[in-house]
Amino acid sequence: MRTYIIKRILLMIPTLFGISLVLWLVVTAAPGDPGQKAMGEAQTQRSGNTGESRRIFREQFNLDKPLFWNDYVSLTPQDVLATVRTGNDLTLPGKDRSAANRRMLDWGYYSVPGLVGALDLAGNTRERAGLLFYLQTNAKRTGATRVGRRYTEEEKAENMEIAAESRDIDTRLAIEAERFRDAEMGTPAAVAEMERLVAERAPLWKRWYAERKGRWEWSGAERLRRRLLDTQFAKYWWNLLHFDLGDSHVHREPVLALIFKRIPISLTLSVTSLILAFALSVPLGIWGAVRHRKPDEQAVSTLLFMLYSLPEFFVASMLLRYLGIGHPFKWIPVAGFESSDTFSMTTWGHVKDIAWHSVAPIWCMTYVSLAGLSRYAKSGVLNQIRSDYVRTARSKGLPEWSVIVKHTVRNGIIPIVTLLGTTLPVIVGGSIIVESVFTIPGIGHLIWDSILQRDYNVVIGEALIVAVLTMVGILVSDILYAVVDPRITYQ
Repeated sequence: MRTYIIKRILLMIPTLFGISLVLWLVVTAAPGDPGQKAMGEAQTQRSGNTGESRRIFREQFNLDKPLFWNDYVSLTPQDVLATVRTGNDLTLPGKDRSAANRRMLDWGYYSVPGLVGALDLAGNTRERAGLLFYLQTNAKRTGATRVGRRYTEEEKAENMEIAAESRDIDTRLAIEAERFRDAEMGTPAAVAEMERLVAERAPLWKRWYAERKGRWEWSGAERLRRRLLDTQFAKYWWNLLHFDLGDSHVHREPVLALIFKRIPISLTLSVTSLILAFALSVPLGIWGAVRHRKPDEQAVSTLLFMLYSLPEFFVASMLLRYLGIGHPFKWIPVAGFESSDTFSMTTWGHVKDIAWHSVAPIWCMTYVSLAGLSRYAKSGVLNQIRSDYVRTARSKGLPEWSVIVKHTVRNGIIPIVTLLGTTLPVIVGGSIIVESVFTIPGIGHLIWDSILQRDYNVVIGEALIVAVLTMVGILVSDILYAVVDPRITYQ
């Protein structure tokens, strides 16, 4: 048994690797911009400080990096100038100009040499103004970011240095976004002012770059390292190897901390529902097997089939409609896991308040499992009742209860053991439907909101946790087989 368990655990490693790779590929291929969705604002071309805020946000969560191969290290002034011209061309569709703007912001610090070199290639003042605008945004370094974590002394010192350099750019080298908008309106005074600012700022930027040029003079080994490791794929695996699921784009805190904060709520509902379902379904299944095809058993089976056919969202909505909002009754809370005034309650009062809020969600999570598990239990016991060893036990004169409990049930509940192992991820993952309908802040509700808001780090983190729990649950099921039936061995 020990050898079997070790082999299964070792097999989980490549399995988890494959699952992680598929998850990452699916998420990166999903349409939409998670950064834009999470920030909750429409990004427009060169709109005040919005471009810089968006750039910093995407850098913090590695959304600005290429997927597999970083070709930003080989940007040329011609590449940069062509992209700026696309963003300035008002004859092009808005989506093309927005894509050019997003590409420039994603190039970030890598584009600084190309931006400075393109100042001498620009054909007019408007193009040079666009280059200067991107310079004042992309030349700013992003400091160490530890969402929800403490900064080290080195990180604090580096962040202070970066902040001082950014202030220098804002006060000495930057051009206000309003100047661009006024110049684009075409008034002579605004155009003249822009020409003056460009003529004044361009030499200052060249001098600024000459003093810091060494930052972009990488060796061949450093270029190769950046091409391979400064990518979304490399950052993703680096975090996984350090058991770091990243930070939530929306909640701005580590994914693991966010999930662990919601787990107690989902555990309370799921574990209670699971205990009720198994405690009721196993005796009900045994009773159904003993009373097979009797009128009372057929009536109960019909009721269970009816429960099984009712969707959870429908039952939850009906409970809220008729028992929650006062039409005709107001017996259950309509939302939440606890009342808003629990801080003033005693411990026992708090427990009663949570129980009051949990009755309807637990019922919705239990009835479907109860119907299904009881059918599995009944089928398993029925198959054993018809076996030869059961007839032999009866022929020896053993009491019926002894035949059923000691001989039949032990082998008949093996299908239930299988289902018990696969419920482990469900216990921790919660119920998306029930938690969403009742607005319960558990894991299921978190997953649903993360999908809608494209908070991909949370989606990947929860999916990986469910994958690990699924593999652990299957292993637990295999071990329980040997516990329930000693004839099963793993040699």
